[in-house]
Order: sequence, then C-alpha cells, then structure tokens
Amino acid sequence: MKVLLYVLSLLTVVACSGNEKSTQNKAADSINTSVNTATRPVDALPDKPTPQNGAVAGSNAWHYEKKVDKEGRTVYKASIISPTLLEFDFPYNGGSTATMTIRKRETDTHVYIQVSKGQFNRSFQEGKARVRFDGGPPMTYAFLAAENGSANIVFFNSEQTLINKMKAARNMVVDVEFAGQGKRQITFKTTGLKWNH
Repeated sequence: MKVLLYVLSLLTVVACSGNEKSTQNKAADSINTSVNTATRPVDALPDKPTPQNGAVAGSNAWHYEKKVDKEGRTVYKASIISPTLLEFDFPYNGGSTATMTIRKRETDTHVYIQVSKGQFNRSFQEGKARVRFDGGPPMTYAFLAAENGSANIVFFNSEQTLINKMKAARNMVVDVEFAGQGKRQITFKTTGLKWNH
C-alpha cells in the first residue's frame, strides 16, 4: 500500500512539472509572438515612404497653406523641405530634417529655417549665414532667434530680398553653424515658388 501511494505521488509530481513546463513554454511563445507582432508594423509602414541614401521624402515641391489664426488674422505659408538629412553627433544623431518656410501674417513677412533636431549657433541674436543661389557667389545674411527662445529655428533679415532670389533660382544653399556640431550646408530646391502675398 505504501509503495502504491509512493508511486502515485511520484507520478503526480512528474505530471505537474510537465504541465508547468508546458505552461511556461506557452507563456514564452505568447510573449515572443506579441513582441514580434508589435515590431512588425514598425518595419513595414506602408503610408510613409522610406528615404533612400539620405534623401527626404516630399522634398521636391513647395507646400502652401492658408489659415486663420486664433486672433482672426489670415496666415499664408509656403514651405519646402531640404532633400538631404543633416547628420549630427550625439545627442542629435539619427538625421535631422531642415524646412524653410515663408510666412505672412497681416503686414509681417518672415523667412525662417527650422530643423527637427539640433540647435543653431545664434551668438545672442547676431547670427549669420552664407547663402548661395544656383552656384552664384555666396552672400551673408543676418538672422535672429525665435522670440520664444527655440534654438532649432532662425528667422532671416532681408526677407523680401531672399524671397525674390528664391523665386528666380532653382537651388539655394545655406551655410550655417550649429551649436556643438560645426557648419553644415543645407540645400533647398526652390524651383517653382509661387508667392504673391
């Protein structure tokens, strides 16, 4: 009788440990499946084109916008994205997109460049950039920092001069310095700008 109880106890322990391993394996498989499922959509984003060789999707055309701001003023914008990513060191590594925008609100017109990552070297509101149109001689333009203190955006002086040159040019190259990253050249394909505001 003791032997029979001993054998039954042993079989129960062995059977339970087999079920536990099976349950653990099923749980691990479930976790692996959920992890794999969670990472699959990130690899295959059908709605967003993947940049090739440092190229930025949607960078060959001007994008226009007209809206009314919170104060009831009509705001016009024309924006274009640089076709190449800016490559910075840590902490801004991973590619930064540069966008140039012309904005008109009532009588104020602004031309500014904004980067998705990085900080312009502004030298207390007295920053400068060298700008070249279609391989012509570079000219120096002063720029100002944003009023809200954002370091990833600079506003050019001589807005109307820049707009007129952009309308006549195919390409614009801006040579500007970034804080802790040195100088970079930002190219914009300015062909086809329509701005009558």
